Amino acid sequence: MSGMERAVAAIKHTEKVLRELLAQAAQEGDYPTLMQLTAWARTLHNLVTGENFGMPPDKPRAGFNVVSEEQEQRREKTSATRKKRERSPSFFRTGEELVLVAWSKREKKEYRHKAKFEVLELLMRAMLEKGEGGRVFRTDELGPLKNPGDGTEYPSYKTYVGISFLKHCGAIEQHGRSGYSIPHISNFEKTVRNLYEQLPVME
Repeated sequence: MSGMERAVAAIKHTEKVLRELLAQAAQEGDYPTLMQLTAWARTLHNLVTGENFGMPPDKPRAGFNVVSEEQEQRREKTSATRKKRERSPSFFRTGEELVLVAWSKREKKEYRHKAKFEVLELLMRAMLEKGEGGRVFRTDELGPLKNPGDGTEYPSYKTYVGISFLKHCGAIEQHGRSGYSIPHISNFEKTVRNLYEQLPVME
C-alpha cells in the first residue's frame, strides 16, 4: 500500500469514527456538537473525494515581486471567491424561512434559495411516511409538496433546500443513487427543529 493509499484509509477511518460520534450526539440532543461534527465529517469526506478543494498555494519565487494594484485586486477577488466556494453550502434562518447559500459551478457565483419552515415540516412528514422502518426512499416519492392552505404546489427548489439542509446536518443519510434513509427516526422531527433554531440568523 502506497503512502497516499494509507493516508486515504486513515481519513476514511476517522470519518467513520466521526459518524459514530454524530449518532451519539443526535441521541443525546447535543446539537452544537452535532453541527460541528457534521462540518468536520464533511471536510474529511471532501478530502477523499476531491470536492470543494481550494486553489493550490502559490509556488515561492526567487527575488522580489512587484504586485500591481490590479493584480492585488484579482488576488483578493480570487481569495474571496475561494472562501465562498469552500464554505458552500451554508444555512441560515430569517423569520420563518430557511436560507440556503451555495456556490454555482456553472455560473461561478454564489446564489441563495429560501423555503418557509412549513415546507421543511411537510418534507419531514413525507420522509417519515416513506422512510418508516429504515426504508430507503427516493426524492420523487416525496412530492410534490403542496401548501395546505390553498393546495398550490411549492416549487421543487424549495424541496431541494430542505433536503440539502437535512443532509447537511446529518438528519438523513444518502445511499448513492438509491435515495435516502433516516438514521434516527424516533427523534427525527425534534432534532431537526432544534438544529433549525441553532442556525445563525441572516439579517
